[in-house]
Amino acid sequence: MDMKQFLQENFFLFNGLDDKKIEKLLTVKGVYEEHYSQGEIMQNNKTLCKIGIIVKGKAIIKSGDDGVIIRKLNPNDVYGAACLFDTPKHLTIVKAVTDCTVITMNKEFIEGCISEEKSISIKYIEFLAKRISFLNTKINAYTAKSAENKLYTYLLQLPREENVIDLKVDMSTIAKMIGIGRATLYRAFEKLEKNGTITKQDKKIILNEV
Repeated sequence: MDMKQFLQENFFLFNGLDDKKIEKLLTVKGVYEEHYSQGEIMQNNKTLCKIGIIVKGKAIIKSGDDGVIIRKLNPNDVYGAACLFDTPKHLTIVKAVTDCTVITMNKEFIEGCISEEKSISIKYIEFLAKRISFLNTKINAYTAKSAENKLYTYLLQLPREENVIDLKVDMSTIAKMIGIGRATLYRAFEKLEKNGTITKQDKKIILNEV
């Protein structure tokens, strides 16, 4: 695998950097190619946190060994960026669902990249700002009075092209994210469609009021 090319194409901090700059950054120790077997714990916040990028395979992020699935990870997905400089108080784990190949970068490597290249620090700040916005949206969804308000608030923060959302998560995941049951979630979708707020077309959601 050409690590330089993979990071240039798939790692948000390296997007836009030319070959020579990336080659220089990769001379610093702290970036590795790692392999994990199905079911193996890839990372938890009791150990040293690292930024990881899935090259091959699938993984999940869970809130503890028996907790809910927070996020599903597929090839090219990044994990660990938000907690690299501050270990979360609650246990979260990254677990391989299949055999996985991962590129990991430790804190010292990222600090060196930030010191070397100004654009990387800006991209990291932008990432963290988006993360804060996402978490604020989740808080708003949890504190909304009705299920349809929770759902609509959640939908508003999803990536979209114009007013169209390509829904990439299942109903069970959405229900857990906004703290309601699946039956309540389906009713919330029906109410939003009935009042014209959204139009649902299979996995696509059109936001009519945005």
